[in-house]
Amino acid sequence: MRLEKKKILSALAVLCLGIAVSVVNFQAERVGVSGHTADSIQVTADLSVDDVKSVGEAGEVKIDFEMLKAENEDIYAWITVPGTAVDYPILQKKDSKDPYDDYYLNHTVDLSEGLPGAIYSQAVNHMDFMDSITVLYGHNLKNGTMFSSLHNFEDKEFFEENHQIIIYLPDRAITYEVFAAVDFSDVFIPYEYDFANPSEVLRYLGDIGDCEGNFREGAEVSADGKVLTLSTCYSGRDDRRFLVEAVMVENVQTE
Repeated sequence: MRLEKKKILSALAVLCLGIAVSVVNFQAERVGVSGHTADSIQVTADLSVDDVKSVGEAGEVKIDFEMLKAENEDIYAWITVPGTAVDYPILQKKDSKDPYDDYYLNHTVDLSEGLPGAIYSQAVNHMDFMDSITVLYGHNLKNGTMFSSLHNFEDKEFFEENHQIIIYLPDRAITYEVFAAVDFSDVFIPYEYDFANPSEVLRYLGDIGDCEGNFREGAEVSADGKVLTLSTCYSGRDDRRFLVEAVMVENVQTE
């Protein structure tokens, strides 16, 4: 185990004793699913990113959630990962009785069946991003859309220069600091780890620290921190997943 990973585990052990803050010195690899999708600027066949996303005079990003919800009521947030092509609505099947529902793995924003699917969370996660660990899923595709360009974080130089993820909700903007990008097993994360239990959150973070990948030195993950996991796959490696891990650093009300 590298020195940085030992530091992670030591910090997590301190958290188990109730200490508020641990300094996580993390250290990345790559994800996939093959297929074909629509143009990356399209939200649906008739709606583009430019139709629903704009920048105000003060530089603030505005997402037209009213227009998005008219297309699909399951849209509840928007994700932007600067430096990548990730700039999409986030969906969750609201009428599902299954907390692990994967409807949008194989359904698009306009409810068509098949690829490219959509960026989505499962009902096991609340839609306010205030769970200890929130997991978002997206395909890795040959044309570079959906979560494909997250693989850029496998490159050490890219990882060092790009460190933000931004989630937009109708009434707020949440900024995350990327602290790790790792090669992980294909375990079903929300089922494998009971994130309602703080010790399970620590076990998950410890497992991330044991992975091969890129880690941001000096990144801080506190005992009550909110972590965002972006999960996608590798092309030709069905037993592995590529994860980008980020911790919430700002949660600003916009309305």
